[in-house]
Amino acid sequence: FEVEEYAKVAILLDFYGQLLTQRQYQILDLYYNSDYTLGEIASQLNISRQGVHDGLKKGKKTLEELEEKLGLAKRFLKHEETLKGILSDLRKVKLPGKGKSEEILDSCIEELEKVINDL
Repeated sequence: FEVEEYAKVAILLDFYGQLLTQRQYQILDLYYNSDYTLGEIASQLNISRQGVHDGLKKGKKTLEELEEKLGLAKRFLKHEETLKGILSDLRKVKLPGKGKSEEILDSCIEELEKVINDL
């Protein structure tokens, strides 16, 4: 798997993980978030490597189906990018002199940074 694939599944797991079976969630969490091998997961959960493989496959498929239907992760990432763009544009604004406008701009930048960091 590529790093992008791991990141994609990790994000989907954040959004939809609680909708999986407990076992599927455990398997995906250990594999994608904790970087366990199939053998390590099998040993920890007391199941076969094939059981881990099947759990990964089914769980990932379920996450992708949920995202296809609901689109929460895609919408979140789009909003995050938009907010980062707005923040970048705000930082480029240069106002003549220091006054109330600059204080307002600084306040907006701080608030936007908090929103982005809380995402």
